[in-house]
Amino acid sequence: MSTHLIAIFVLLLLSAMFSATETAFTSLSLMQHRTLQNKRSRSARMAYELSQKHDILITTVLVGNNVVNISVSALVTTYAIDLFSNSAVGYATGILTIVILIFGEITPKQIAMNHNMKIATFMAYPIKMLTIILYPLIWLLIHFSHLITRIFAKNTDPAITTEGVRHMVGAAEDYGLVDQYESDLMQRAIQFSDTQVKTIMSHRTGVFCISDSLTIGEAFPSIVRSGYSRIPIYHENIEDIIGIVLVRDILRAQLAKKQDKNITSIMLKPLFVPEQMHLDDVFYLFKKDRLQLAIVLDEYGGFSGVVTMEDVAEQLFGELYDEHERRYPDRIVEQELRPGTYLVMADTPFLQLVDELSLHYEHEGARTSTVAAYLMSLTGDIPEVDDVLQAPIGTFRIMKMQGNRVEEVEFSPSIDDATL
Repeated sequence: MSTHLIAIFVLLLLSAMFSATETAFTSLSLMQHRTLQNKRSRSARMAYELSQKHDILITTVLVGNNVVNISVSALVTTYAIDLFSNSAVGYATGILTIVILIFGEITPKQIAMNHNMKIATFMAYPIKMLTIILYPLIWLLIHFSHLITRIFAKNTDPAITTEGVRHMVGAAEDYGLVDQYESDLMQRAIQFSDTQVKTIMSHRTGVFCISDSLTIGEAFPSIVRSGYSRIPIYHENIEDIIGIVLVRDILRAQLAKKQDKNITSIMLKPLFVPEQMHLDDVFYLFKKDRLQLAIVLDEYGGFSGVVTMEDVAEQLFGELYDEHERRYPDRIVEQELRPGTYLVMADTPFLQLVDELSLHYEHEGARTSTVAAYLMSLTGDIPEVDDVLQAPIGTFRIMKMQGNRVEEVEFSPSIDDATL
């Protein structure tokens, strides 16, 4: 009898170990996987290798756990019959079920949730040995399972998504691991490579250019008044940008008494980029060519605008101002008298509005560049002051126009987004 009791106790202990092992491995986070990978301990590295072979690991643990639970059930039944006859089998089964639930499932799994790395490391070598011993059975079960899975689950979601990483950053801020500025920086960095040049460029209507027919002396006064340090040079019309001139080079020419020379004598070859190029690619080109300004071309090869290194940097660090640059008001400001309603500058990048207000926006195809462009795409026409436009993300009211251009709008998010 004592042998039966010892065997039952050992089997219950093994059941607890298998349950804890299953939970320990399945609850490992991405960062814990990386920690195990980089540790010098052989057990930790073995635990990492097992965690990467998810099918083999889970199948091994489940096979072991089921064999143990069935064995302990058979032993308890035999022991109950020997002691109390067949009438006690039902009571023994009920008691065993409660014992397995408490000591073989619930309690071990709760402990494993709090100490998953330690348990995964401790059980790495025993599980590895078990996978080797049971390999033929495990191979058969995995392939049979995959066959069934192909029938009922053809498409699987990726383990890590951009949206999931964004939620992780938000959770880190909620738990106080990072402050708001660091969280905003990481959020902007995540979407950095997905943002296109056209969403941040300065449109051609706001770009200061000079003709290649001017001399350095003729161009100098207007360049100084413009306040820009890099100026595009065009030939005959603004559509034909042929170079970039730096104020630094103009000053050197002035000091060298070369005012009568043509402005093209000191211009640099321009960098051309399409509107659809992503910011990470533009940033690489700026570094490679050691330039600070690029000419943006539309789909027809026409002059669309300019983008600078500062524009790219501002997508990560927010608005940057130098000593002589006029500071503009915040682009998105909540109304004091009307909480939940925002005054938005129409030239604000549309994705900035979506991100800052945590709006739910499903984009299809090319992304809208600015808030004004988004409103134009909604109406298909030029709006007027006080026009109210209904959009999936909320309600817009045109507050200010300059000619045919929208300057300011009032925005109220939809109820679903407002409750986020």
